[in-house]
Amino acid sequence: MRIIKGFMGVLALLSAGLSAAEVAPSEPGQASVLAEAGPALDVSTKLAAEKYAELEKDFAPLLNAYLAGSATEDNLAPKFAALAGTPGLESRLDGWVTAYPASYSARLSRGLYRIADAWRSRGDKFSDRTTDAQLKGFTDGLNQAAADLNASIKLYAKPVWSYTALIQISRGLGGKRDDARQLLDKALTIDPQAYGPRMEYQIMLTPKWGGSVDLMEGFARECRQSAMSKQNKDRIEAWHHAYLGEDALMARDYRRASDEYLKAYEAGHEPRRLFQSGQAAMDGSLVNLAFQRFDALVKAHPQYPFGYNKRGWLYESQFKSDEKAFKDYLASAELGNSYAQNRVGWWYMTGRSVPKNYDQAELYFRRAAAQNNDTAVANLKSLKALRNAAAAP
Repeated sequence: MRIIKGFMGVLALLSAGLSAAEVAPSEPGQASVLAEAGPALDVSTKLAAEKYAELEKDFAPLLNAYLAGSATEDNLAPKFAALAGTPGLESRLDGWVTAYPASYSARLSRGLYRIADAWRSRGDKFSDRTTDAQLKGFTDGLNQAAADLNASIKLYAKPVWSYTALIQISRGLGGKRDDARQLLDKALTIDPQAYGPRMEYQIMLTPKWGGSVDLMEGFARECRQSAMSKQNKDRIEAWHHAYLGEDALMARDYRRASDEYLKAYEAGHEPRRLFQSGQAAMDGSLVNLAFQRFDALVKAHPQYPFGYNKRGWLYESQFKSDEKAFKDYLASAELGNSYAQNRVGWWYMTGRSVPKNYDQAELYFRRAAAQNNDTAVANLKSLKALRNAAAAP
């Protein structure tokens, strides 16, 4: 059973010099519907400084471009995401709404913030491990957000983001799918190409939220026939198969999980999906299949370090090919991956399949340690002890 957390969650799994966690290093997760918040952090900075007029100027051209059809809903998502995902801004958002009561941007931003804040207050545990006070705060927060979002709909001709967020609120409050479908239809009447409301509705169809795989697959078929761009159709398709992959993984059906993640990769061409396909195979001890997936990952995405890490680990632990393993770790290390940097350093320190070289070992250990790799920090201490022993008379 999974917890899909909030609008920001939609809008992202000492031997031979390794820590236990490093034996099968995992790939970082990613966020979703409003995901790409990084480029818009200046917006939250301006809000914190109460520069409301500047915020209005920032949002106005984007809102106008969307009205004119020269921009998509995704163009505004990063800015709204930055505001929703930054705690401690409630009083500033109140100030913005007060200063500009007819501002769509202000109302929407406060509504999205209240959704995110409700989830922050609730926490990510299941209901039976969440206090009544947390659940009440969550419900109250979502209801306050809904009031803002419903008010925002009247302030802009294409309030697709408002409907997207209201679908998310409906899900959080245990609303009916028919009501969520009406919100989706209203959004699609405004913008038949919209991605966000479709994605939120697809999440609501998952078994976690009282739906079913059949409902998910039916909606995925509907999306394939929609007016969405091919890119966004692929995003929906990829998420659908990734969900099925996760579902299979939880059922310990590792082959099916690997196949579903592969379908997710084929739809969206995100390297992390091919990584997940290989990891599922590895979890099921399907060694040859895992190698096929990671080998394909390295060849298709040579700048993606995690593929080298996993293929290298398979070469080292399963196929007993130290030479190939070292080449993979070295490639990943040169891409800046701290796990691989530590591995390369360890091989140089111990002289495993490469000439012993303490200077090279220190170089790679320090690179990994600079990224807070605890095992590399410990290995630097071991290296110092070895050097002292070698220098002793």
